[in-house]
Amino acid sequence: MSAAADRWAALSGPAKILTAARELLENGKTGPGVTLRVTLNVAERDQVGRILGMAWEASRAPVTLGRLRKALHGLDDTLEDLLVRLGGPLDDRLAKRELARQAARDHLDNAYAVLTSAGIPEHAVALARTRRWLEHTNPDLADSRAQALATLWPHLPAADRPLPELANSLFGNPHHLDRDADIGRLAARLLAAAHTTDLGTAAAAAGTALSADAWRQLWASVGVSCDEVSATVLVLNLPLAGSAAAAAITAAAAATGEPVWLTARSLRRAWEPGPGLHTVRVCENPVVVETAAARLGPHALPLICVYGRPSIAAWLLLEGLAAAGVRLLMTCDRDTAGQQFLTELLRLPGAVEWLAAADGVYEESRLPDLLADLTPTPQAGT
Repeated sequence: MSAAADRWAALSGPAKILTAARELLENGKTGPGVTLRVTLNVAERDQVGRILGMAWEASRAPVTLGRLRKALHGLDDTLEDLLVRLGGPLDDRLAKRELARQAARDHLDNAYAVLTSAGIPEHAVALARTRRWLEHTNPDLADSRAQALATLWPHLPAADRPLPELANSLFGNPHHLDRDADIGRLAARLLAAAHTTDLGTAAAAAGTALSADAWRQLWASVGVSCDEVSATVLVLNLPLAGSAAAAAITAAAAATGEPVWLTARSLRRAWEPGPGLHTVRVCENPVVVETAAARLGPHALPLICVYGRPSIAAWLLLEGLAAAGVRLLMTCDRDTAGQQFLTELLRLPGAVEWLAAADGVYEESRLPDLLADLTPTPQAGT
């Protein structure tokens, strides 16, 4: 302890130097070459120079921890002792930060352990940990997210329950498991990953779990229905067979040439293309269906309208037809959005563009050509 050092430390220039020194030491920067980055005016530099010496003051060199320690040693003092006398014990910030990091790791370990304890397969939990699903955007939510998923998992598979009803019964909120809800998205990714033990396949499935079609299929695989009534597709004279409600609905509508909206729910049970159905035309806009029904009625060839971006119901119908070997003739508006829809539709097996050579950006401008092609000829069949 040095009274001279204490008097020196009370001056404004040395006070700045010592504040910077405390900051460095508390953050683990203790080497002799560490520079104290402090702005000093002429008077303050003169004050600091009272113990660092005239040579340092004249050199305009910065203050380093080594130079400061040496100067204080000449006063029978140490830097650490002086700092403790002035401001109390030095804080080991590095140790505190490491403790905080370890606590955060333990916190996350516990959260992911909750998922495993709930019965979620270990490989799916491992993928979630690798992708940081629980702590995404806000690590403080990891516990509540894990608890919500642990609440959901024991209720799967469900016994043919609508997703909103399941969400409301478990969380008191019918939208808690929606596709744009935090827990809904996490649950879908975990369901996708859980369906296979191959890590690569699990990661790929989780990556596409939030697409409309994958979402419906994932929940359906555990007995939960979603968007089955609001998702629709418009059809005209489309013969279907089987136990699905859509088969009876389309048969009744085709008898009078009446367009009808099919829901995803109506396509839930088994169905197949009706006898003789080999080709189906597909359009984007309802006006094509409406005009065909008005002018051709029950004589129009089978037609499907996706009405913009295909819904879950549209994909169910089109994928089922494609899988059964039905040839799909596709057309959409030729604007940017329409071409995006068409590109998606043409990925279906056996799908080709319908009347690609016909002029017109919009289907309405190609309506005469489309109607002519919907008119049966003696050689034309369905």
